[in-house]
Amino acid sequence: MSDINKKLFAHVLGQAILIVGALMLIPLFHALYLMSTSLPGIFASIIITMTIGEALSRIGRNPPEKFTLVDAAGVMVTIWPLFAIIGMLPFLLSGEESLTDAFFESVSCITSTGVSLLNPFSPQPLFMWRCILSWIGSLTFIIMLATVAPPVCGSLGLIVSYKASLIFSPMTRRMKKASIAATKLYVGLTAISICLFMTTGIGANESIKMALMALSTGGWSEHTLFLLKDNIWLDIVATISMMSACVNFLLYFEAVKRRDLKIIFKNAEFRIFCGMVLVFTAVIAFHLWYTENYTVMSSIRYAFFHVISFSSTSGFLSADVNSWPDFDRFTLLMLVVVGGCIGSLSGGIKVKRIVILFKMTLSEMRRSLHPHMVSHIGLDNEIIPMRIVMNILCYFFVHLAILFIFTLILSLSDIRLPEATGIAIGLLSSVGSASGLYGLETFSSLSTGFKIICCIFMMIGRMEIFALMLWLSGESEERQNKW
Repeated sequence: MSDINKKLFAHVLGQAILIVGALMLIPLFHALYLMSTSLPGIFASIIITMTIGEALSRIGRNPPEKFTLVDAAGVMVTIWPLFAIIGMLPFLLSGEESLTDAFFESVSCITSTGVSLLNPFSPQPLFMWRCILSWIGSLTFIIMLATVAPPVCGSLGLIVSYKASLIFSPMTRRMKKASIAATKLYVGLTAISICLFMTTGIGANESIKMALMALSTGGWSEHTLFLLKDNIWLDIVATISMMSACVNFLLYFEAVKRRDLKIIFKNAEFRIFCGMVLVFTAVIAFHLWYTENYTVMSSIRYAFFHVISFSSTSGFLSADVNSWPDFDRFTLLMLVVVGGCIGSLSGGIKVKRIVILFKMTLSEMRRSLHPHMVSHIGLDNEIIPMRIVMNILCYFFVHLAILFIFTLILSLSDIRLPEATGIAIGLLSSVGSASGLYGLETFSSLSTGFKIICCIFMMIGRMEIFALMLWLSGESEERQNKW
């Protein structure tokens, strides 16, 4: 990376850290209001964060006007661990968690995984901070989606060759404008979600936390609010927030720009996702009723809530899912693998990729019967180039390979294979409660080494793995050229 690109790199990361430091003021004021014991730790965290952010901003003063494609991939790769280190400071300096547990907590929040090691009796400002941290992670994802992600990963979140376009068209000032627009959209959706939760009667504090977690798909596998309240209106509001997070955010931008919400519902991927939700809701509801777990209405209620919860990779629980029949739990695990729409805040492989892979399979089957047939794969009245189809196949292979490797590593511990598989799928898809489907109640029992391994795979699952490969290959080639 050249010196001029290092300046731009430092400028972007410095500004991002300063924003995180500013958001730490929220739990600080909360701690001041409650006179919480976490006040000194949060205050010290703000000082450290602001110092780091200011130092990087000074290094990156007067940045160049253009990003290289490799630098954009570098930002996508490094911003997650950097935010995780900054985000762990309040947990660590407040004395509530060890270094490893604080880092694990921060990574879980910033990647919207929703696993928590915090003691239930920890100071309330720290719980507020973990919700804000999840919100920051998803905001970062949206900003990257609107700026650096398209040229790095393509319109389908896939790899493109940086050699084909070393300097891409978006200028830094245009990227800043896009970032502001993305932030306004996300803040607006958050405000709507908070207002909806306020109507459920859970209070302002819980409404803010629930809105931040639901919209960011951060979830909270240890959060028992839905179980305690057993409020159907609370379930409906949470479902609306989680469902809105499953939509491709580029569609939101287009809908706002054209002032036409029909654009969202005309999208083929979103319609397929809605159909998938309805079908799996019907299947699980029928099986829960047939096995005499619930009444008809309760079966529909809990099935719909958890299909949305696991499809959005939020992982909220409104019933004792761990006691459900194996068929229903495995169905939910499959939904975690698929996830929501591409470009959404949910994890997983994404619906669009699955649909294209399915169409490619049908096309190849027809071609084996008719070797001279010319076939095309299309979606939304557009022909998908074969290069992109092959990239999706490559992405699918890499995703499965990482899943198998992660499961193999976890099986070296005292975790049983079903639990290891649930953990691997859950952490790679950013839904911590998936591990509970097969018996793992808490991550506290894991050793320090395995917690660090889980952190690595959580970040791999949140970032596009091809961005990491692109950055490493680009840096390697630049060093070879210099040599």
